[in-house]
Amino acid sequence: MNTFSPTQSVETLLRVAGRHSGASEIAAQVLLSAWNSSDFSVPVANLSLLDGDNFQHALNVINLRYHGRAPQNVIADGEKKFHALYREWNHLEIQRKEAA
Repeated sequence: MNTFSPTQSVETLLRVAGRHSGASEIAAQVLLSAWNSSDFSVPVANLSLLDGDNFQHALNVINLRYHGRAPQNVIADGEKKFHALYREWNHLEIQRKEAA
């Protein structure tokens, strides 16, 4: 059973994103998509790169957003941390095709 708080989940995925491990990119995508889904998306198949606990953290962040809460609002200095995350991972931004 998942007993992680939203704060724990956001903070944990921020740490994972900052480690530059195999799971860092998907952790960043989950967070950035929950923060700004117009510019970022989560490739669902890549969630399998997360271990069991971090997968649960990802689901918590998605659930948090489902309930109308923004991830940056559940942690201290959230806006600052998410802007730093954006600067580090902005290359993951969705590339839109120009309208013909």
